[in-house]
Amino acid sequence: MTAVEIQRELSLCTDLCLSVRTIRRRLTEFGHNGRLARKKPFVSRKNRQARMRFAREHLHWTSEDWSKVLFSDESKFNRLGSDGPRYVRRRPSEEFDPKCIRGTVKGGGGSVMVWGAMRRDGIDPVHRIEGIMDKNVYVDILKSVMQPYARNFMGQDYIFQHDNDPKHTSALVRTWLSSENVEVLEWPAQSPDLNPIENLWIDVNEAIKRGKPKNIKELYETIENAWYDIPIERCQKLVDSMPRRCAAVIKSEGYPIKY
Repeated sequence: MTAVEIQRELSLCTDLCLSVRTIRRRLTEFGHNGRLARKKPFVSRKNRQARMRFAREHLHWTSEDWSKVLFSDESKFNRLGSDGPRYVRRRPSEEFDPKCIRGTVKGGGGSVMVWGAMRRDGIDPVHRIEGIMDKNVYVDILKSVMQPYARNFMGQDYIFQHDNDPKHTSALVRTWLSSENVEVLEWPAQSPDLNPIENLWIDVNEAIKRGKPKNIKELYETIENAWYDIPIERCQKLVDSMPRRCAAVIKSEGYPIKY
């Protein structure tokens, strides 16, 4: 709740008459400082139920069970940081002080979209997506990148995971996966927090921040280098967190979790 909302509740339910400033001061004294609200996607009741169902069904999967899963995802990386806002503390007169502004570049400085996959024993190749990503491009990635490496490193009985993006669930993709006898893990919608590969994308983003690539070529090189530097132990730790993620989803009643 905000200080304004607290003031409103107090005035409605008690005889106390406190200013917003006083309420804010008391909140600060007790460690309740103002923070930018964490962004988490709104999860509908239907999808919360699906997340709970998935979590219960997989809560007792062992490390051996999860080691059969190939987790996959696409991600966009910006050369000049995230698309979201950045906050600074400044005086009103410092609005355009160089130390208090966020520089922009026409076109955003460029970005690269990639597809990647991981398993408990390591990562699979990261693949750069050129142009528009549609169902045809996605099937080509599955044919030329995903399947050869999955079968080479995981055998014929691996389980493929991808989210419910319309490209992934299109008839073309489903038909191809079925024709190749690829078992697909039924995945609940709005569940990036259940996918351990999301944590690897964070690792790559951190490498981009450190590397400060000067152009798109350097950006992709940074992505590749960061991806292939990911140690096996990192993948093992993330995949081994799946039982805890499932337990957290159950505890939160399907709402987003911290992962």
